[in-house]
Amino acid sequence: MNDHLAYVSDNRSVRNPILQFLAEKWYTVLYFWHSIIGIFIRLEDSPEGDKRPVVLVPGFLGRTLSWKSMYKHLSANGHPVYTVPLGFQVGNIRKKSKLLENFLIEKNIQNCYIVGHSTGGLIAAGLTYKGRDRVKKLFITGTPVKGTYLAYFTPIFISSWQSMPNSKFIREIGEVFEKLPNVQSVFTRKDQFILPSENSRLGHFDDVEFPEGGHFNLFMGPLGIECLFDLITAEENKDPKPIIRKVESSKVDQKMIESSVTHSKSFAATKKTNLKTSNSKKTAKSKQIPKKKSVPAKKKKKK
Repeated sequence: MNDHLAYVSDNRSVRNPILQFLAEKWYTVLYFWHSIIGIFIRLEDSPEGDKRPVVLVPGFLGRTLSWKSMYKHLSANGHPVYTVPLGFQVGNIRKKSKLLENFLIEKNIQNCYIVGHSTGGLIAAGLTYKGRDRVKKLFITGTPVKGTYLAYFTPIFISSWQSMPNSKFIREIGEVFEKLPNVQSVFTRKDQFILPSENSRLGHFDDVEFPEGGHFNLFMGPLGIECLFDLITAEENKDPKPIIRKVESSKVDQKMIESSVTHSKSFAATKKTNLKTSNSKKTAKSKQIPKKKSVPAKKKKKK
């Protein structure tokens, strides 16, 4: 009996291993290219939508541009979408968590879903109560929940030290994950950056195993995007966001405007009628007043 879930798509078939390998190579190149041009270009927030907002948190060396395909898919399906500019995610993860929290507060984002890839999942888990109160559910994908041995190859970065297995940070964040009631993990058994790949599992019954391989395929590939979107949709369907009927309110506003205009016109017409009546009365009075007869001037007698 499996102790986790397995994702099965209704629309897409799983690619063969060779295509998965080639696709992951392409996503890797694209990811690091986005890391470079992302210094100058970032995805703009898309606050419009009738569903709950989704906040996308990039991972190690990641930039907002890496989320472009996921961003478009969510936005097209009615979700307001926000991408968090956190730099390269090579510094202290706790400080990045504070930046994420400030972002949620400044943008006044509430009752949202957060999707964190790789280190982005650790950043999202580090929110204090001020940030957690604004999050409905956290989805982490390819996140080194128990650390990754690959971090030993990049010891020049603070986040690498924090991501090493059994580090103080990993132990503390593990306790946080155990207490979080609203978090779900997506992992793949063929993750070239999380070593071993099982370290990206929370150990919950609702952990989702992704059928294809690749660390970046988890959120950049079509099947990865579909998987994350389906999880968000399933959560949204449990408790749909109430939709404010703007049409009815606009009709009421239109009626109020029409009533106000009608009242103004009738008031103006009454005022005009009163003014005419007043003028006619004044004219009548002026006709009734008799004109004084002019008296001829007396001639002076000559002495």
